[in-house]
Amino acid sequence: MRILALMVATAIVTNSTTPALAETGVRFQSCGTAVKEKIIQAYRRVLKRRGQQREQLVRCMDQAYVVEHQRHGPEKLVNELRKADVTTFLCRNLDANASAHKLLLDRGKMKIDRDFVRDRGTNEVAGTIAHEMMHNRGYKHSGNPIGTDFYPNTVPEQIENCVEMLTPNAYGSGNSNTPIPPGRDHYDATKMLGFALDGENNYVFGWDLNGTVFAGSTTRIHNYRIPYTFAVAPSVNRNDIVGFGLDGDTNMVFAWLRDGRVIAGASNDLDSKRAPYRYRLPSGYTPNDIVGMGVDGENNNNFAWYRDGRVSVGTSDNLGSRRAPYRYTLAPGYTPADVVGMAVDGENNMIFAFYRDGMVSAGTSDDLDKFRAPARVITGR
Repeated sequence: MRILALMVATAIVTNSTTPALAETGVRFQSCGTAVKEKIIQAYRRVLKRRGQQREQLVRCMDQAYVVEHQRHGPEKLVNELRKADVTTFLCRNLDANASAHKLLLDRGKMKIDRDFVRDRGTNEVAGTIAHEMMHNRGYKHSGNPIGTDFYPNTVPEQIENCVEMLTPNAYGSGNSNTPIPPGRDHYDATKMLGFALDGENNYVFGWDLNGTVFAGSTTRIHNYRIPYTFAVAPSVNRNDIVGFGLDGDTNMVFAWLRDGRVIAGASNDLDSKRAPYRYRLPSGYTPNDIVGMGVDGENNNNFAWYRDGRVSVGTSDNLGSRRAPYRYTLAPGYTPADVVGMAVDGENNMIFAFYRDGMVSAGTSDDLDKFRAPARVITGR
């Protein structure tokens, strides 16, 4: 973890500057020849990364695990860097403290510590300049301050590393004194317990076999919430969950268990609202036949898809009470054995089928690719 960005700061400057125009088009005040030349080289690197090497920079940010990103993807983040120009570097003697760090680039004028420039390599100075430029565009690390697990995964820190080395910081690497935080730094469909969709805010939740849950869109699955731990119910193993559903109207998550019981609660505490109670399946089916489940909160329908290619509809405790099993089809080339979970969007009458190969399709309960052909699900952060 680095605190180098603390050495760069900006403020409103009302006094006149002594211009020293460089090839980069920026001016300098009180920098001295050697410091000025290093800043010129560093700023050139920033301009090159966001210009000639834009695709490489976007690729680096796409590979990065990013938090506090305002739901902006890699293209948008790099475009924001392109908007944050520096017109003047003001060389000063700055203290490396938090108050200095909070001052952002203002009206194109950036204060920068002389000793920092002298002591650090050109690439490192370039990364730190880019870090502060992203602060100017509104990206912060207020929720993940220095010393916390995900500080290196904030937008300014990831831009800094990508500008410096075209390599992102690792997942949750901000605190060397604690274990790596729970969760995975990438989406792995083969490790999923199931999914659920909140139609009220379009959050797709995914529960992982490792005991974490995350939220995002259907194709950028960590985009809204990074992994956090969840609890099931006393004496219940999470591996015994056969399906999930989410009623956005009541903010209730349902989890159906292999032993024939269902619980209800929050995404991180699955029995916090209802203790385990019994559920029934249509005649001839067992919990082991289930490949996916979902809740349509708009119509109070609970769906269960089975490995024989049929789906039934009912209540949370009687999954065939409203419609007996009927046939469903998947996207071409897929079978029920390929399904790792379903997510029902009752607001838009759309059902998503997540597959073991990392793809997702969208359709109706009986035609699961009617609206969207399979698309790749990525971590998204």
